Amino acid sequence: MKTFKTLLLREWMQHQRGWLILIALPILIFALAGTFGQMHFDMDEDAVRDAPGPLVVALGTIGGVAIMSLGLAWLASMLQSPGLARRDVQDRSLEFWLSLPTSHTQSLAAPLLMHLLLVPWLALAAGLAGGLVVSLLIVAKHFGIVAWFTLPWGSMLAALLMLALRVMVGLALASLWLSPLILGTMAASAWLKRWGVPVVVGVVGVGGLWLDKVYGNPVVWRVLQYLGEQASLALFLADRSDNMNIHNEEELASLLHILPGWALSDTGSALAALASPGFVGALAAGAAAFALLWLRRRRGA
Repeated sequence: MKTFKTLLLREWMQHQRGWLILIALPILIFALAGTFGQMHFDMDEDAVRDAPGPLVVALGTIGGVAIMSLGLAWLASMLQSPGLARRDVQDRSLEFWLSLPTSHTQSLAAPLLMHLLLVPWLALAAGLAGGLVVSLLIVAKHFGIVAWFTLPWGSMLAALLMLALRVMVGLALASLWLSPLILGTMAASAWLKRWGVPVVVGVVGVGGLWLDKVYGNPVVWRVLQYLGEQASLALFLADRSDNMNIHNEEELASLLHILPGWALSDTGSALAALASPGFVGALAAGAAAFALLWLRRRRGA
């Protein structure tokens, strides 16, 4: 574990500046917009129909900052993931890392864990903390600073904490559902270098189109759609039977008390979905792609 922690620290030291800028950007944008801009709160028919009060504005701000922080970190990780397998070859540090007393599994798992889970988790936590500060600025501007301190912070913090934990677990589960795509592009990049991603896109796109148009079998599109749907449900709202539409701020305040229990129940639904042949197949495909990465690393490339 000490060696693995060192590998994780290496990832952080190499990318920390870019990650910190990426995490701080949504907080800065919301803070500037809330302090110097004019914010209008438009509600549709499924949202709070009355003029939003400080509770709606505070929760909307905290949630908006957290979601944007998580989204940017996740998007950056997805864009960077294909190149992780070739990075040490490109900067000529592979020989150094191969000389260390670490296994190939550790050297591959550390960047994956850091980029796909730990950094998005950090972005979510930072977004929540930053959102609290930004909500103070926005609520104080529109309703007065006293309104922010009189919010039901006990139920708000409990609900936000449980929802954040739900998303953190969901992010790990979604990564497992998408592991064939994530690790598949990484393996292709490791073996085919700069042609890896174009080849994967071409094979999947052309192959799927050929099967669909020539043989009338949209199996490729169905598999991609299935993985995407299962990943999104694993991330949040796994229990699709729940209906939590609210119509006024009083209903929102009441909803805060049941959100922790709902988040726990929704996590159970997401975990229950893992007991399916589809997840076993996705996990097997991801494991096969990881094995290809391991084989390429063993060959010193």
